[in-house]
Amino acid sequence: MKVLWTYLKPYKGLAILSMILATVAQALTFLDPVIFGKILDNFALHPGNKTEKELVTGVLYLLGLAVAVSIAAKLAKTFQEFVLRLVVQKFGKSVFDDGLKQTLRLTYQEFEEQRSGETLSILQKTRRDTETFLSQFINILFSTVVGLGFLIYYAITKHWALIPVFLVGVVFLGGLTGLLSKKIKTIQRKIFRQNAVMSGNITESLRNIELVKSLGLTYPEIRRLKTFTQSIFDLEMIKVKKVRTLTFLQGITLNLLKQSILFILLWLIFRKVLTTGELISMQIIM
Repeated sequence: MKVLWTYLKPYKGLAILSMILATVAQALTFLDPVIFGKILDNFALHPGNKTEKELVTGVLYLLGLAVAVSIAAKLAKTFQEFVLRLVVQKFGKSVFDDGLKQTLRLTYQEFEEQRSGETLSILQKTRRDTETFLSQFINILFSTVVGLGFLIYYAITKHWALIPVFLVGVVFLGGLTGLLSKKIKTIQRKIFRQNAVMSGNITESLRNIELVKSLGLTYPEIRRLKTFTQSIFDLEMIKVKKVRTLTFLQGITLNLLKQSILFILLWLIFRKVLTTGELISMQIIM
């Protein structure tokens, strides 16, 4: 993380701006179901003694507000994605340039010990992984934290009983994801190492293709390279099984969490704590 921060530091202003825009976009997005709940409670389900004109005017006002909020959210998200892409590209360029500079500084002996294809594969993967990490941190992790904070705040303002369900669900889901993700990460490292070795071997084979053909080693070389692709295939299949297992368990956990929250929301309606509009708002937000 210290190394990543070193490269990110020159662009921290843009990164912070991207996070602020992500926060604004996420918060505005969550306002839409809240407005929808207000329309249901104040006009559709409980119109009271309002005249038709008052009902139409009130609904049009809230719908106009929802449109304005949606436009503002889209604008914030558009600017956020532009700023984020700018940061990610600058960040990735710095990492790749330094990696390339360091590679060219290696001694001739170190170049002899490592195939050129492996070196290029490592440089490209380093850039790709660091860019992906930064993008996902802001777009997924950061936005999720903001969304969860908004959801918890909204729940607190309604009833404390919603909080334990949220926290237990998040902790359980996070622990489950972390456990299986470690296994997937280990497999992914093996796949990367095999890919790097295969890239190096293919590069060397193509570079020495005249020698390979002159010695009649074309088919033995093909068989040798096929062992790498088979090894990568086997590892990919193991990874697919792990990912599918994680997706299945996540889906089951999320469904149980959703139904538990729905039960509590209905219970709160029975106790006259929540309104129907607030229940629908919470469901949409989730």
